[in-house]
Amino acid sequence: MKRRLPRTVFPPSERRRRSRIAELAHSRRLLRGTLSVRSLTCGKSNCRCARGDLHVYLYVVQSHDGKPRQLYVPREWEGQVRQAVEDYQELQRLVEGLSELEWQRLIKQKE
Repeated sequence: MKRRLPRTVFPPSERRRRSRIAELAHSRRLLRGTLSVRSLTCGKSNCRCARGDLHVYLYVVQSHDGKPRQLYVPREWEGQVRQAVEDYQELQRLVEGLSELEWQRLIKQKE
């Protein structure tokens, strides 16, 4: 069984980062991907898009098994999907920051 480190071994800034990670992981929807806005014409000759006022669509795009995949995001889902992507990206930045701190600790221990 792995031993948990007491919170007090971490400086306050790192404790805040770890708390934010726990908050995101336990209480938010997380979606890996990027949002892509597409402007398209539908092909109908009498549509507004034929005059230059293009239809705007939002897609979420991610790589899966080495291949890109995408999913259309209906307008009513846009806020929820945007938040899930932003929360995932924040979580990823926070975890990368913790990894860098641990890397620096290892370097100091080795010296």
